[in-house]
Amino acid sequence: MLNKPTSLIKKHWYNNQTLKIALIVCVGSLVQSCASYGSHATSMRGGLLAGHAEASLAIAEEKDKQQKEVISSLDKGMLRRITNDYSGSNQILEVAKHEIEALHGVSITENLASVTINETLRGYEGDPYEQLLLHAYMAMNYIQLGQIDGARVEMLQANVKMMEWGEEPEEDAFLRYLEGIIYESLGEFDSALISYRKAYIVYKEKGGNQYPPAPVALKKDLLRLLAWQGLQSEYKSYKKEFGMADYSPVKQNKDFGELVVILNNGLAPIRSETAIPIFSSEVQQNLRVAFPIYKYPKQNLFSPQVTVNQKQYSLETVEDVDALARYSLEQAMPGIMLRATARAVVKYNTQHTAQENSSIAGLLMTVTNLITERADTRSWTTLPQEIQLKRILLPVGEHQLQIKMLNVAGNVVDIMDEKVVIKSQQPSFVIKHWNAPVPKKIKIIADKQAANKN
Repeated sequence: MLNKPTSLIKKHWYNNQTLKIALIVCVGSLVQSCASYGSHATSMRGGLLAGHAEASLAIAEEKDKQQKEVISSLDKGMLRRITNDYSGSNQILEVAKHEIEALHGVSITENLASVTINETLRGYEGDPYEQLLLHAYMAMNYIQLGQIDGARVEMLQANVKMMEWGEEPEEDAFLRYLEGIIYESLGEFDSALISYRKAYIVYKEKGGNQYPPAPVALKKDLLRLLAWQGLQSEYKSYKKEFGMADYSPVKQNKDFGELVVILNNGLAPIRSETAIPIFSSEVQQNLRVAFPIYKYPKQNLFSPQVTVNQKQYSLETVEDVDALARYSLEQAMPGIMLRATARAVVKYNTQHTAQENSSIAGLLMTVTNLITERADTRSWTTLPQEIQLKRILLPVGEHQLQIKMLNVAGNVVDIMDEKVVIKSQQPSFVIKHWNAPVPKKIKIIADKQAANKN
């Protein structure tokens, strides 16, 4: 039979071992949770960059079979549309839309976890630009399904969302431009003109920062509709502002229709994390805080060139997702750092309390705090780096379209072929995604080019 001192020692050892096991299990679970998104996003992007979108989709579908997480639903929705499953894409993007709405009422438990552990435990509802692009891509899915009325509904929902964000809503230039194109395709010229005006204002006010400069195509569309509507005073004013004195608006002609080419080029930047010591006056200590960064600069994109009827056209950038992502993080950074510092203070205090009660508990809490101090690197990484657009007036009938992707030397590294049927006074859409040249395909194209030269 054990004497009393020996029993106490055993009991103390047992309690410490139990605490150690519990904390190790907890830490292991948290580490897996923190690291899972980054590796998952990298795997998906790897498949896209290798030209295997189906493999990326398989990874995304396997990750979250419950289909409830916003970020995974956004990625699956994009990958499904890249693999031409437009109905399936809208089905899962609708899930993301409803989850975003539900996250407006965040639970107390979820807030507490994000304050005491890390921000990855907060529900991800996406940055404003991501929420608006969700509607844009659902609209594009409807367009490619031939359901233009569904696209119109998405634009109306996006407009409601922008209004909910305050008296000065966060506008998206491309969404407004796309909205105008959709209204125009439905013959709603008054609404289209309003959308083109709004798009131009956003480009004008935020171009060069969040957005590219106002596309020439948009300026022509605005002038064309003003002329069609007989608004001569505004027409002349904008014509002077644009410096387009020689521009003459095309007249409506039943023998012609329009081709709208939208290219989703490249991949949006992916967030990494970094950590720095910050002095806290509250605890008089340097505390380690982690926060998200964009580690790599903006990538150089391959240049698209559209060929129709032996005539070549260049596309214009209408949405710079890379710029939007970096700007959004920059604006959020003060709040991120404030929350990270507050979280570090909470962790320091719990670590200090544990150390007073038990050296082992203090050590394990120190390790736990170090491991769980992770930045929230979540973002919609299957978005393109840029969205590019071209509108081309063509005679009614069938046309052969080619989109060539050119490297910096001007060599063709990929070709996308498409047949398009142009209908009288109606737009026909060709919407494509392109991420990177595939080595095998480059060789085939190079061999064809060499054979043609010989």
